[in-house]
Amino acid sequence: MSKAFISLVLVAIGFLVFQLLWPTTIDLPKIGAVEEWPLTEVNGNDTEIRNKPKIIAFFYTNCPDICPTTMLDLKDVQQLLSNKGISEEQYVIVAVTLDPLHDKKEKINQYKDAFGISSTNFLFFRGTEKETKQFTQDFNFTYKQNQDGFLTHTTSMYVMDSTNQIRALHNMAIGEKRVNIEEVANHLIQLIEE
Repeated sequence: MSKAFISLVLVAIGFLVFQLLWPTTIDLPKIGAVEEWPLTEVNGNDTEIRNKPKIIAFFYTNCPDICPTTMLDLKDVQQLLSNKGISEEQYVIVAVTLDPLHDKKEKINQYKDAFGISSTNFLFFRGTEKETKQFTQDFNFTYKQNQDGFLTHTTSMYVMDSTNQIRALHNMAIGEKRVNIEEVANHLIQLIEE
């Protein structure tokens, strides 16, 4: 056998060993934890969310751009997960209002209906102003209401594991830049399979 052939075989074997031993996914870091959950689901459907991986997104119903587009993208995440064989019972999407004074149960349910959100795992939460502020601080999420009643807010959403550890940050939809639904779905699948 020639030296070139032996070298080629050794390189091929080395490549195979590398592929077999290299992890296909990298563990998501633990960025922070949410110890307190002072908010309630507007329709009383929050029984099992703490033991499932979840997406946390903040919104308010009067938001003119980022929040509505993000809601549409989160529906696309659900569809993609369904296409990948992940059932809605395996994860939760949590939308938390930043404007509890305006966003009462009826207003939030109208918002859900406007987006055609009827899945039992796509839940909407609210609390008092103080509880909301406390909850957002666990995520380092900031927001401020101006004199016209509009809120400016951070444009991050979060993927959490079943123990309420924050494991990934993702951008909400901003202008032409949409949510990276493939990456969000892959992070959720990774946490479901942990």
